[in-house]
Amino acid sequence: MIRESLLAQIWRHQWIIKDALTTVDGQRVLVLHPGWENSHDSGPDFRHAIIGMNGGSPVTGDVELHLRSQEWEAHGHHKDPNYDSVVLHVVLWDGGREASSLNNGKKAPILALSPYLRGPLEELRWAMQPSFLSCACSEAFQRHGQAWVEGVLVKAGKERFHLKAWRFKKRMAETEIDQVLHEGLMRALGYAKNKRPFERLAQLLPLDVLVETDGLRSLVEIQAMMLGTAGLLPKQRCGKHMGLSGSDKLEAERLQQVWYSCGVGQAMKESDWRFFKVRPENLPPRRIVAASYLLSRHGPVLLESVLDMVEQAHPQTQKKLEQMFMIPGDGYWVSHCDFGRELGSERSLIGQGRAREMVVNVLLPCLLAWAVKCHQSWLKGQVLELYRDYPGLPENWVTRRMQKQIFGLERMKVNSACQQQGLIHLYETFCLKCRCQVCPLGWDGASGHRQPSSAGDLFDTEVTQEVK
Repeated sequence: MIRESLLAQIWRHQWIIKDALTTVDGQRVLVLHPGWENSHDSGPDFRHAIIGMNGGSPVTGDVELHLRSQEWEAHGHHKDPNYDSVVLHVVLWDGGREASSLNNGKKAPILALSPYLRGPLEELRWAMQPSFLSCACSEAFQRHGQAWVEGVLVKAGKERFHLKAWRFKKRMAETEIDQVLHEGLMRALGYAKNKRPFERLAQLLPLDVLVETDGLRSLVEIQAMMLGTAGLLPKQRCGKHMGLSGSDKLEAERLQQVWYSCGVGQAMKESDWRFFKVRPENLPPRRIVAASYLLSRHGPVLLESVLDMVEQAHPQTQKKLEQMFMIPGDGYWVSHCDFGRELGSERSLIGQGRAREMVVNVLLPCLLAWAVKCHQSWLKGQVLELYRDYPGLPENWVTRRMQKQIFGLERMKVNSACQQQGLIHLYETFCLKCRCQVCPLGWDGASGHRQPSSAGDLFDTEVTQEVK
């Protein structure tokens, strides 16, 4: 029996005759990069593929796999906007269709692989065993040793840190530091799937709107304004207010009454947010409530409090910074992830893991950008030292994948936030763009980390010298 997983392996490793590929409707296909397998999210099977059609300019998009082309509509992809990014529908056998319809009215060409396989399916199944497959960077650990690889990761981690600082510094040229920090923290609370809508919410409802002349608004006002501007109050959502009773109805009515009295203008829509395959504790309404607690606790004095703490250079500074962002929560939302939806147990709104990620990914690079902008050398030194010594963050699918790819069966594990950030930076800069030929882990001539093209001129000389 042939399974789609075998087709995924064939496509991933390109066990096909690539110089003669032609779609069902007669277009010549050049696969410059098959994309990265999407094993952790909904949507197309391979993300960020680079495909050329009929000799034209290559396009970057997604690839969906099926054994037969009829499965596209059978699975409902023609009505799902998550598949509008598909640039090529790859099947094993031609099902008699020339193209696959997308939800946005466009069509994805179909490529049937059966005429282009490098041998019978049974031989390919045998050849696809793990012992036959490896990436170029998987040999770096064996060639150069653990210390060398860790050195590359540290340099990549520092580069990623300064890239983040540069982006914050660029945003600071447009608005105040408090608003920049507000947007960064909101983006972090969106996790991977809701970063952009959280950032948009922070811009639609900036910090100076939440802060009145005599101080910050009450917690319930902040929650109502944020949930209402997000378009996630029950009466703003199709059918969500129906069937609410008891404490669910009371919470909804309380927030909705406050929202309508605030008179805030533009609001987002429920469709702007991702709910599918999001863990219950990370659903947008609960994350927004978590943000409201942070704002209620710190408001516009967050930066001032952080600077005082960093200036003291206490041995427990890292732990104290994390505690600033940890929210145990109380009341309705300590046991709910959405209106009318319970978690099953009481859970903190922001735990230590997420707080640590907010410190490393937002607070510290934002502080570095502020230090450079204000020419505060002492602050630059303190921030860089904190980042250098910061312990590891919770793992994600990228860090797990990269560790497996680099260290293989050795089961080595990076233990510092800087090295973990290095893994992510290598993945985004080299792996995702299929640039193995210039990756420091993918070629023998590398003596250390090489900056990606055009990255070296992003920072002013002062920042670059500080890294050195």
